[in-house]
Amino acid sequence: MTTGGFAGWLTLFAIACGVFALGHFAFLAATYLTLDSKDQPDLQSDFRLRAIWSSVALVPVAGVVFLTARHGAPELFQGLTRLWAPLLLGATCLCAVVALAALWCRRFAVARMAAACEVPLIFVGWSLAQYPYLVASDVTVANARAPEATLRLLVLALAAGALVLLPSLVFLFRLFKGNRHS
Repeated sequence: MTTGGFAGWLTLFAIACGVFALGHFAFLAATYLTLDSKDQPDLQSDFRLRAIWSSVALVPVAGVVFLTARHGAPELFQGLTRLWAPLLLGATCLCAVVALAALWCRRFAVARMAAACEVPLIFVGWSLAQYPYLVASDVTVANARAPEATLRLLVLALAAGALVLLPSLVFLFRLFKGNRHS
């Protein structure tokens, strides 16, 4: 049995979650890059295969995460077995299947959209499963909340920052992703 500061990070559940997250990073990156490499067919095919393999590899890893949650994170596991969970799991699986089928059929824009829906659904399920906790058994949504005055100032700062940041992002997007006429 492992004890100390790293004890929670060295459980089978924690390692499975890390592999699951890493697999999704690989899947998202490869899926997104299939569309961005359309002018280079060999590179696009390589990214397509990487996306397909990472997607297929995520299935057993997801099963390990779910099964190890029973002992590694019992509160989370209980949340994942609530009444809403099958609906959310079904939507997530549907997105995964659509992404995989689209990659297989070389419909890369559809694959990107499905992947862009799949990953947030996983985060929604995780959030709902451990609600009201942000950090299980320690930090709840209510006790992590900042004072009202701080939240008001934060909204003002975010609005001011958005006025500066959004035009810059639009400019950069047009500069690097705009139509190039050669």
